[in-house]
Amino acid sequence: MAPWLSDGTVELSALAGDGDVAALVAGEDDDIAHWLSGAPSTLGTAARHIDRCALDWRGDWFRPGAALTWGIRDTASGALAGTAEVQLSAADVEAGTANLAYGVFPPWRGRRYGARAVGLMCGWLTATTATQLAVVRVEPGNAPSTRVAEQAGFVRSGRSRGVAGAPMLRYVRALR
Repeated sequence: MAPWLSDGTVELSALAGDGDVAALVAGEDDDIAHWLSGAPSTLGTAARHIDRCALDWRGDWFRPGAALTWGIRDTASGALAGTAEVQLSAADVEAGTANLAYGVFPPWRGRRYGARAVGLMCGWLTATTATQLAVVRVEPGNAPSTRVAEQAGFVRSGRSRGVAGAPMLRYVRALR
């Protein structure tokens, strides 16, 4: 199960149950569907996603394709505000580097929840793994994701290609 992390404003915790399934579907807007999932989620796809997240936490964290996913929650209300994930092994990212991704639901945007979640993930990576570098890859045109990366202390380090070959802006943050 995903470890619980908090900075007092934002919590990262496991996604679980019908409440999170419904919140994932309700929270997703066109931007999240476009930049992250590729298509609008349904209750069925959200439930399968949560099941896959639990399996990845229980399995080999360094298996290519494994995504260690948290729900981003508002500490005061407990409401699901988005998702955040780490991949410790990806075919298109060098060894010793973690790939980070995040999505914040519209009502929670503009409050630095994404940057806070990224900061918590970087702290967890430093405390739990030997990972040297965190990378965030952003499609050109996704200005909100670029702002999150910069707010979380990442600096632009060139361009790369995404899994499907799409051009990506590459942002990095040293962990050690």
